[in-house]
Amino acid sequence: MKWHVLFLLLLLLSACAPRQVVVEEPVTNPWTVRAESLAHSGVDAMGREQWDRARMLFERSLQAATLAGDERLVALAWYNIGRARASAGDDSAASQAFQQAIGQAEGAGDAVNSRRASLALALLSDTATPKGDDTMLDVPAVYPIDIHLAAARLAALRGYDARARAAYERVLDMAGKDRAGRLYAARAHLGLAELERVDNAPAAQQQLARVMDILHRAGQPRLMLQALMLVAELEDDPARRLQWQQRAERLRSALHTDRPPPASGKQETDNQ
Repeated sequence: MKWHVLFLLLLLLSACAPRQVVVEEPVTNPWTVRAESLAHSGVDAMGREQWDRARMLFERSLQAATLAGDERLVALAWYNIGRARASAGDDSAASQAFQQAIGQAEGAGDAVNSRRASLALALLSDTATPKGDDTMLDVPAVYPIDIHLAAARLAALRGYDARARAAYERVLDMAGKDRAGRLYAARAHLGLAELERVDNAPAAQQQLARVMDILHRAGQPRLMLQALMLVAELEDDPARRLQWQQRAERLRSALHTDRPPPASGKQETDNQ
């Protein structure tokens, strides 16, 4: 067989051979994965009220997000750093972190984190008034549940009871049935109770009963302390009021703090 005939035969055979299918595997930026993992660990630390550890983890998450080149994660990391600093009582440092988050988010066209950080910055002050920027209270329905909750708190703080009530109800509609969702629902019920505390004590007590029921199952001592103090405030019977106050005091002691819990309009962590 001549060589050119053999060459042609080999070409025909190779054409009939099964072709190897190249499977495209998803590529994940390892620094993005690290930033998200560190942020998750920081959230866990916040839930245990380990403010310094949470801040450290969020700062490491910021570094990883910067190395990943992910502007959205960078903005979110600054927001988380602000929350950790606010929870530790350093409002000045928290304000700076929230401002960094806002600038970063706006530069990246990240409207969600811009609104999240703007609301957190406004909630740092317990003397907020309606003369502030009230456009941030109008939260698009597609935004995450924590932003709706923050808007509800700010509306209540500024005296917009109807807007606050509508926002809290929206949170209840959005809340899932897992632990995180139930804790969001507890916060919303607590906010509604505070709106009713002056003009409609029975309605406030009904909201607080829902809070207590949720927290007995889901567990969140800081929220429970807020609820107990409000229950005691609304109790007419002196003996029962004393019992609620003593229960709140025992819980406060177990939390190892003499600092009173924030009102639901005041900046507080939403970590589970």
